[in-house]
Amino acid sequence: MYPNSTTYLVLHQELRYCFYTGPPDNGGQDTVREYTFNLPTDLPGTPHAVAAWTFVNSVGAREFYALCGDIAVIGPAGALTGKAVTIVNYGSNTVLIPEFLGNYDTGISYYTTNTTNVTVVGEGFGGYLG
Repeated sequence: MYPNSTTYLVLHQELRYCFYTGPPDNGGQDTVREYTFNLPTDLPGTPHAVAAWTFVNSVGAREFYALCGDIAVIGPAGALTGKAVTIVNYGSNTVLIPEFLGNYDTGISYYTTNTTNVTVVGEGFGGYLG
């Protein structure tokens, strides 16, 4: 989330089996502990943004989780428009995804059909916070 924004811009989306190498019921192993992805080259610079990893757990009650961290983005001033984060299972105003029951496609359509866009604007940042 950039300063003066009201929601997050999706930079990477990982659906199904977040910690698994594949379907757990088909031999997938719980060994994935990191992801590598490229940030957009036109991501605007800002000294203050919040990065978030959001997810809905697949075991137990469906709950929406968000892990966040303060970050700085080095780059020129600008704006970037893209998909807004999909929020589910977070109170009565959001979609409720039911128990997966081994079907990891349950609720995926809410993520793949979300066409809500958001624009983030960064003032530019050269890399020194002093």
